[in-house]
Amino acid sequence: MDFMKLAAERYSVRSYSARPVEQEKIDQILKAAQLAPTAVNFQPQMIYVLKSDEAMEKINRLCRCIYGAPL
Repeated sequence: MDFMKLAAERYSVRSYSARPVEQEKIDQILKAAQLAPTAVNFQPQMIYVLKSDEAMEKINRLCRCIYGAPL
């Protein structure tokens, strides 16, 4: 995909569906994150997939930028 087309078609999401996310989609997102470049590997990344209500409550207390995401 051409970058200009990608930039023109992008959008931000601030509301989410309560519909569960399929594990195949989660796996695909994690694979894309694994392949994404980091700054010469000087910034290791940690990606957490939080599914339980307890985990989501904890992250909501720590971070303001969750916007009600269910996962």
